[in-house]
Amino acid sequence: MYTRMLVPLDGSKLAERALGVALPLAERHGATLILAAVHEPVLPQTVTTGTPSYDTALDLEQRETMRRYLERTAGRLRKRAASRIETAFREGRVVPTLGQLARDLHAQLVVLSTHGRGGFQRLWLGSVADGLVRAAPVPVLLLRGGRGQTARLGPTAVFRRIVVALDGSARAEAAIGAAEMLLGRDPGLVTLVHVLHPMTMAVAMQSVRRPDAEFTAAYLEPLAARVRAPGREVTIETRVDANVTRAIQEVVSAVGADVVALTPQGLRGAERFLMGSVADKLIRTATVPVLVVPGEEASTWGETGG
Repeated sequence: MYTRMLVPLDGSKLAERALGVALPLAERHGATLILAAVHEPVLPQTVTTGTPSYDTALDLEQRETMRRYLERTAGRLRKRAASRIETAFREGRVVPTLGQLARDLHAQLVVLSTHGRGGFQRLWLGSVADGLVRAAPVPVLLLRGGRGQTARLGPTAVFRRIVVALDGSARAEAAIGAAEMLLGRDPGLVTLVHVLHPMTMAVAMQSVRRPDAEFTAAYLEPLAARVRAPGREVTIETRVDANVTRAIQEVVSAVGADVVALTPQGLRGAERFLMGSVADKLIRTATVPVLVVPGEEASTWGETGG
């Protein structure tokens, strides 16, 4: 179970929609919810004389506006939340500062809307999402803009059906542990998915003889046996398709999944599954939230709980 969750906010209503999932999720897990905001100092502007000009008053006003917003939002949540609500306000470059916050505050999960508009003219959550999925030391649960995903999850934000995309690498298997933590003690369905690219698998396995069946028996079945637990069903889906993203989305739809989990980087060289580009496409097109999990060797989240 996740015990500390971080929600970055930029002052926009769209960014706040992440709270519609993060708050009930924190309450189900008994977790502390940390609301975070980062003020990126106003850059000096070059005036007609060619001399950089730094507007100290404007920078101070924006910093204080963001700080007050963060405290108001936390105060509003504390009136109705059973979970502990904390705030974290920092200055600096947004993505590295949020990544360091996750480390410093021992967060185990970041919940983030994929982009925000308005709100103190900070139009940065789209690029922040892109940066965090590559640099965050913990899993990032990404919610696409709009009300569809949060409305579909309902007021309790219960994740019961999780699709985990795998590429055959040990790094990618980190997504399984993150998915199990997301389920917590609740019963649920975990579907392990591997999409075989015909050409890639022919080269990697030096065989075109039913690579789907061979891969399932050698790799997916042992994984499924490890994940199965009382109240937790585990199924396997193997598809042969050159369009990996489309195949994963078809499985998500077929099993009625609430979330899809994956690790962006797995195999390398000739065997690389291109999960980085798959993650990018899923984040932008998935009809359900996407849980992006760092490979274990590049992360610290597994050390902070689980």
